[in-house]
Amino acid sequence: MKLSPEVQQRTDDYAAQSVAWGISLGERFELEALARTNLKPAANFEEDDWVELEFRSIVAEILTEAGLGKKAERYLMCSRRAFILRCQGDLGHEFFSPNYCDLRFCPICAPRQFNRLFAKHSGVLEFIRRKPKVDFRLRQITLTSKNTGEITHEAILAFNAHVKKTLLTLMEGSKGWGAIAVLEVGFNNSNLHAHILIYCPYVEQTRLAEVWHEVSGHQVVWINQARVLGPKALLYLLKYVSKLPSDKPEMIGQLEVAFHQTRRIHAYGIFYNFAGGDEDGELSHWRECPKCGARLERVSGLRFTYELRREGLKFIGDFPRERRNQKWVN
Repeated sequence: MKLSPEVQQRTDDYAAQSVAWGISLGERFELEALARTNLKPAANFEEDDWVELEFRSIVAEILTEAGLGKKAERYLMCSRRAFILRCQGDLGHEFFSPNYCDLRFCPICAPRQFNRLFAKHSGVLEFIRRKPKVDFRLRQITLTSKNTGEITHEAILAFNAHVKKTLLTLMEGSKGWGAIAVLEVGFNNSNLHAHILIYCPYVEQTRLAEVWHEVSGHQVVWINQARVLGPKALLYLLKYVSKLPSDKPEMIGQLEVAFHQTRRIHAYGIFYNFAGGDEDGELSHWRECPKCGARLERVSGLRFTYELRREGLKFIGDFPRERRNQKWVN
C-alpha cells in the first residue's frame, strides 16, 4: 500500500528519531500520543491508561514496520478525535461522533463491528424463521486447518478460497441456501479456522469431511444443527468478532498485518443477498437528526473529542436508534 507523502514522511521521522534517541519505535509512538492534548495529562493517568497506551503503541509499531503507517496512526488515536454532525433543520442541532479506527482487532471497535454485523445479517434469519423451507435447517459448521505456528496474508486468502469452494461444492444444485462464515484464530495461537452458520438441507459429517479434505488438504470438521433459531443463532457466531483473539499486542499487530485488505466475514447465498454486498456491515451512518428528524450532514475536519464534550455537544450514539439509517454505521 502506498502511503501519502505526509504520512510517509512522519513515519520516517519517527523511525529516525527512535534510533537517535535510543528508544524503540513503540516508545516513540507513546511519546507522540502523550504530547497530544486530546489525552488527559500524564499526571492523571491511571494504571489502565498506561497499559492501553503501551498496548496500542506496540501494535502501531508493528503496523508501521509493515508499511501500514496510516493504520498505525488510526489505531493509536482511535476515538480520541471526532467529527461534528449538523442537522439541516431550522435549529441546526449538532452532535459529535468519534473517529474510530475500525481496525478488526481494536478493543474499542470490535464490539462495534459485532453490533453492525448483527444488525446487517439478522434480517435474513428472521425471514428464515417466518418462511422456512422444507428439509432446510440452520446448521453450525467448523472448518479447521493445520496450525503452522504463524498467520500470513497468503494463508488467509487460501483459507477463504477453500471455505468458499467447499460450501459451493456441498450446495451444488440446492436453491435457497445461504451461509455466513467468520474466520477466527485460537486465543493466543495461530490455529486458523472458520465458524459457519448455514441454512441448508442435511449434510453428512462424512461428506463434509470428504469435501473439505479434497479442497483444502485439511481433515478436522464439525457440523451440527443450530441449537437456537432466528437472530439468536447469529449471536453465537458473531461473539468471535466482539472479542480480541489475544491479549498480546505483538499478536494483534501480526493479525492486523495478515488480514490487511482481506475480509474476515463472508456471506453466501441468501445471506449475501440480504447484505446487499456489504458482507462486513461497514455501510451505516446516521442520516436523520435524532431530535427533529432533519437531514444530517457531516462537517469537514476533526476535533479533539474532549473539546467537543467541553463545548456541550452530545455523542450521537447516546440517542435512541430509531432514526438511524437501516444500514447503520458510525
